[in-house]
Amino acid sequence: MSKYFDAPHLLATPPITRAAYSDRTSWIMAELSRLVYEPLPEEVSVVKLVSEIRAAVESGGSEDAVEMLVRRALDSGQEVSSDISTILGQHNFEFVEGFAQSGTEAFLARLNQVDGSGQMLILVFRGTQPNIRDVLTDIKTDLVAAPGGGRIHRGFLEAFDQVRDLIEATLTSHKGPPVYIAGHSLGGALALIATRYLERESTGACYTFGGPRVADDRFFEGIKTPVYRVVNAADGVPRVPFGFGLKLVLGGLRLIPLNGTFQISEWLRRNLVGYTHYGSLIFLSTVPTGPESDSTTPGHRLVRKSPNFFWRSWLVLRRLLMSWGKAAAGDHAIRDYAEKLKQYAQSRNKPQE
Repeated sequence: MSKYFDAPHLLATPPITRAAYSDRTSWIMAELSRLVYEPLPEEVSVVKLVSEIRAAVESGGSEDAVEMLVRRALDSGQEVSSDISTILGQHNFEFVEGFAQSGTEAFLARLNQVDGSGQMLILVFRGTQPNIRDVLTDIKTDLVAAPGGGRIHRGFLEAFDQVRDLIEATLTSHKGPPVYIAGHSLGGALALIATRYLERESTGACYTFGGPRVADDRFFEGIKTPVYRVVNAADGVPRVPFGFGLKLVLGGLRLIPLNGTFQISEWLRRNLVGYTHYGSLIFLSTVPTGPESDSTTPGHRLVRKSPNFFWRSWLVLRRLLMSWGKAAAGDHAIRDYAEKLKQYAQSRNKPQE
């Protein structure tokens, strides 16, 4: 089990009522986006129950014993704790509810300020995991009509729909504190969709980490909540699916004098052209994240807000070349996001003696 929230002074009094970008809030959201990869209470109960049923069958247990276990599985009042709820409880969070439906996972937590002056609700979505459901979700990249206008990634919309009603009902029953929404990778895509459809009052903010493109421009027109799109160096996931820049590729493809190139370019144009990013870009540099690093040194800052396009492109290209392309996957790790954000937040929020 990894260690979480190891900078407790950053948790003491986060700016709960300030929706503007916050270094402390960004780190908190990244840690929660890392924590959501741990088994949820619902998953713990299911895994344990399946194991017990399998053991009963393999040992030749009676039909009554197996039936009892199955009946227990149908008991909706069953409550099982997990490491997630324990970890949250140790750091002044309260686990409110978990959601795990058909490969889409998330949880809702409440953070209470140490001095009792306020609360915030945080909805966190889990990112892509190495299973067939998540892979199928990611590869359904065709843009389809989105409820309320615009076009959206078909796989992401289908995944969000699995938990939308459950989450909406839970948020309705916990009205009051500002709602923050976060997620890493696929979880970032789902967080953005949830912000579009669930966060109507715009009382919080959305933080995504290494999130892919989700939809077209029109889809985002209804969002009032501030969105902060955090990207770590050469992370390759935020660069897919290809957006409007794909038009240049398609133009070149049409010029290739081979049968089928026109049909391929037309299919790509209809289904992919239109993807765009949304939100304020928060770019994480490639400086070291160990104890020897100094994120306040001029020219070596860890966090850059809306950086120059040419500087960022050169940094990413250089990092990809020096790593033989491996940085596209290596920089996607949520642990790296959380560590860099922690170090930068610590440099700007020194603990009081």
